Amino acid sequence: MILVLSGTEEGKEIVRSLYKEGFSLLTTVATEYGKKVFEQMGLETVCLQGRLDANGFAQLIKEREIDTVVDATHPYAVQVSQNAIDACKKTNTRYLRFERQKREISDHPLIHKIKTIEDAVDKGRSLGKNIFLTTGVSSVDKFIRLKGEKEVYVRILPIPEHIAFCLDSGVPPMNIIAMHGPFSEDLNRAMFRQYKINTMVTKDSGDAGGVLEKIHAALSEGIDTIVIERPKIEFPKVYSSVHEVINSVKIRERC
Repeated sequence: MILVLSGTEEGKEIVRSLYKEGFSLLTTVATEYGKKVFEQMGLETVCLQGRLDANGFAQLIKEREIDTVVDATHPYAVQVSQNAIDACKKTNTRYLRFERQKREISDHPLIHKIKTIEDAVDKGRSLGKNIFLTTGVSSVDKFIRLKGEKEVYVRILPIPEHIAFCLDSGVPPMNIIAMHGPFSEDLNRAMFRQYKINTMVTKDSGDAGGVLEKIHAALSEGIDTIVIERPKIEFPKVYSSVHEVINSVKIRERC
């Protein structure tokens, strides 16, 4: 049995491919929105919803007799990955990591590379008044501290719980853009102009996250861009393409 942690578009592709190949597998998602995506794909029978700590992962591995865990979560979902690694070590289970390739982000006076979200908030305080946040709902409560000093606009997935969280955090309804990306450079530019943005915040989320389209749009509009760099974590085995992950699973499972 294979367990795929599928919090990314590539994760969905891995699940779909392995399912078509006839492998016995499960996938986990954190939200109801994620589960509905698999329902629309006709894969609701292999999808489990819920957040697990290391002990939860270990228990699931034992109960379902998992022999391989494929971690295709978001590059910034560090705690989920660490929990999975710890559980695999505890249960002597093979762990494979799919990691989106990083994009080379050039040096530019308008690009500010920052290590942490907290540092990004501090940097945002010293830049333009209208901040466009594209780093997901988990960053909202950090940046909302700037309310009063800055006008914070957030672009998030159209998930009811996420929208409610933003509202509860104090983000005005007119400052919430709930859309599913990635977005083209032209659409990013249109949004920046619409809201008179002068500071954009992003993560280095790779091609699937549309990071270059965001940065190029911001530079073309003369907008300061804060890039939160990827956190560092030691992965036992890393692949940078979906094809490589699937081949590795096939070789092991069919030996």
